[in-house]
Amino acid sequence: MRTTLSIFFILLSIASRSQSTLIDSIITKESLQFTISALAHDSMKGRLTGTREAKNAADFIAQRFKMAGLRPLARNDNYFAWYPFESETDALAGNAINVWGAIKGMISPDTFVIFCAHYDHIGIDHRRIVSFGKDSVYNGANDNASGVALLIELAKYYAALKTNRYTLIFIAFSGEELGLLGSAYTASHVDQSYIHALVNFDMVGRSINRNIKKCMVIAKRSKPIIKKLNAEIYPQKGFFIADMFPAQNLFTRSDQYSFNQVENNFFLTTSSALDDYYHTLKDEFNTIDFDFLLLVAKNAALGCKIVIK
Repeated sequence: MRTTLSIFFILLSIASRSQSTLIDSIITKESLQFTISALAHDSMKGRLTGTREAKNAADFIAQRFKMAGLRPLARNDNYFAWYPFESETDALAGNAINVWGAIKGMISPDTFVIFCAHYDHIGIDHRRIVSFGKDSVYNGANDNASGVALLIELAKYYAALKTNRYTLIFIAFSGEELGLLGSAYTASHVDQSYIHALVNFDMVGRSINRNIKKCMVIAKRSKPIIKKLNAEIYPQKGFFIADMFPAQNLFTRSDQYSFNQVENNFFLTTSSALDDYYHTLKDEFNTIDFDFLLLVAKNAALGCKIVIK
């Protein structure tokens, strides 16, 4: 019996080290930094939906999806899924863009798991443009370039892992800041009964505060999800926690809320509207805690295996 147990624990240790080596080689701080530096750059002018800069951001994300190993869906315009949008500019001729990529399921390809994050932000402060030398760009590094960066790292990891039972769809939504427009349009044009689970990432680049380096699970019923997520990242128990700000109704304020028919529906965040830089000009690249974001990304990748297998 002792010999059998010894062999079991040796094999378990080898498997654990192999998994750790794979995730460490794929999900990196440098990759997270690259994505956020591009999306939160001043040249993106705050990625307001319907602008040329939002299209530039969509182009960048599509390229990152391609490099990650995701394939476009046949019904879309390559990686783009356009939807009608009344813009104050004529940049996109009344259309906005969600960016889609997929990994085909190994066993049940007609059932889907959606991972998503919004890439849009709130644009620029026109009042400050006329003041020479004053910052006027709402860069949105945490809100939500950080979520998109995490989304891309998960895509890379799951594409390399090749163990997904279901077809995995990765979506970078636009229009979230204007009322969940991109996700609402998608949710109304898909049969949600085919969606096994949906996981959203929003504002994951800074910790809740200096003392709480955790990730909140926001869901209608979060306790069973938290238990399962934490079980997947053993021995780092307790990394995923319940909503610390229930009065803010966070579940209704991000893209997963559009998919109300999906039972396994939750989002991960490490922040809230109480964040010092939330929707301010100071939400910039240098405010992101990349060591913490790297931890969130790795734990999310490991934990979210519960919905893909």
